[in-house]
Amino acid sequence: MTLRAVILNDTSTRYHHGCARVMRLLVEGLERHGLTVTARSPARHDWAADEGFLDAMHAAQVIVVNGEGTLHHGRPAGARLLEVADHPARGTTPLALVNALWQDNPESWAAPLSRFDLIAARDRESARAMAEASGTAPRWLPDLSLSAPAGIAPLPRNGVIVGDSVKPGPRRVLGRAGTRLDEVRLVPTKTLKGGLWRFAPARAALAAVWYGGLGLPALEMPATEAAYLDRIARARLHLTGRFHAVCLSMLTETPFLALGSNASKIERLLADAGLGPARLLPPEALAKPPSEAPFSEGELQAIREFREMAQARAETLYADIAALARRGQ
Repeated sequence: MTLRAVILNDTSTRYHHGCARVMRLLVEGLERHGLTVTARSPARHDWAADEGFLDAMHAAQVIVVNGEGTLHHGRPAGARLLEVADHPARGTTPLALVNALWQDNPESWAAPLSRFDLIAARDRESARAMAEASGTAPRWLPDLSLSAPAGIAPLPRNGVIVGDSVKPGPRRVLGRAGTRLDEVRLVPTKTLKGGLWRFAPARAALAAVWYGGLGLPALEMPATEAAYLDRIARARLHLTGRFHAVCLSMLTETPFLALGSNASKIERLLADAGLGPARLLPPEALAKPPSEAPFSEGELQAIREFREMAQARAETLYADIAALARRGQ
């Protein structure tokens, strides 16, 4: 019998290279352990009103919820994800919550969380908070973007790339920092694939709007995950305010400096990786941005061990989800 899985909160539709990588590796990992993903509900999609998805969920042996960046500060999108625990189309099908951040959520979320059969946080603090909220025993493993090698050959490093942030204020700080550096390009984590953006004047106008200024460095938008990884791997330094940009910098061993994001996810990532807070900067520190910030040998060793752990624990996660599916036959 085919073991069927469905996925809620497919973030690959968000034109974001880190999210696309997470979803690709999640699907590949499930398939590697004998599961067939029969339906994927996109992020922000009203899955409860999608009859086709509900039919697939009812027929599945396991339901996988991608918690990535959604379950924090009581966000309505997070509450909608947790509603799957009590939805009639779920029935008694096993539920797995994976790659989840959990921060500052209401007490009312504890009950649906406790009905998940498997919970995998993407940081140690989220696992602790979910255990306290639900009385369950969540596991933790690093973000799934780190669960496979980069697949990029070592490259000569030149120049600085400046990423973006989910928040407008840090984006503007990053844009201004870019104007104060030599050999610099703007390379956001998000991308747009339309033909219009192949033209430099269109990209310059987009950069002015996105980063809130004029006279900015040239904007590059790699079209694919592989192209984005390649671009990070060729940089001497990566300045960013995006969680996944930090993850992929670790993956390619590219020195980075980061601004905080819309939750404590970057701080938690650095703590879990054993790097400490030194690479997380306040905005004022980029008034005179550095042109390099090389890793120490200790940092490189910590990053390599973190990646190895991410890969091993992810493989165990996929195997355990497959075991849940067999239980749901």
